[in-house]
Amino acid sequence: MTTSTRIILNADTIPRVDIDFMNNTHVEEIEMVKELGKLVAAYQDSAMPTISETNEITQSLEKWLQHTEAHFERENTLMREINFPVYLVHSGEHEIALDQMAGVVKAWQDSNDIEPITEYVFSLWPA
Repeated sequence: MTTSTRIILNADTIPRVDIDFMNNTHVEEIEMVKELGKLVAAYQDSAMPTISETNEITQSLEKWLQHTEAHFERENTLMREINFPVYLVHSGEHEIALDQMAGVVKAWQDSNDIEPITEYVFSLWPA
């Protein structure tokens, strides 16, 4: 199997914002993606991935999606509360990101094809 360049952000290299809960949420997400990245790499390296490995990736993806949904909902609520000037633009970016992530998770659930997950985790995220 081919492997994309394995790049995942580090918490100490991302810009911080003025709201602590958002910084904490970003760090949590990075840790989730790092763990998922390890699972993906192990799955790729396995000559015959096990049901357990497949289930671990499924659970990790679902946890990440739920975390991201909650993250964006909290952020969208805050932006509405403070009348954030570009709320529509930024909340739209959230919607696009969630749609893409949900599509990747659904594709995995349907096919267990590791390549789209690899591409998403190591190349597309967090674009």
